[in-house]
Amino acid sequence: MSGAALEGTGVTVTCFHLATYMDTSLVRRAGVRPLSTVEEGARAILDLATSPAVGGQTGLYFNGLHEAKAQTQTYDPDARRHLQELSLELTGLSAEGVAVLER
Repeated sequence: MSGAALEGTGVTVTCFHLATYMDTSLVRRAGVRPLSTVEEGARAILDLATSPAVGGQTGLYFNGLHEAKAQTQTYDPDARRHLQELSLELTGLSAEGVAVLER
């Protein structure tokens, strides 16, 4: 479900990359040196969830605590449409079923 589909409902959609290579067991098992702490990731989540600065805004992308631009393909309507179609196909859902959820 996209931010545009939720327009006027009071629900906002925000995406974020909370931290890079947080110090988690998954990162350590992969043999990667952690670059961020779990606390930094948690701070980003809490800030986004509670900050009045982003309240009521939709379609934003954050890298940690900072608003950023996502990859160019993210803004391509054809790419988004294709991703939705592929997602529906892979999950066995239908566009009609999603439309019911959007109401």
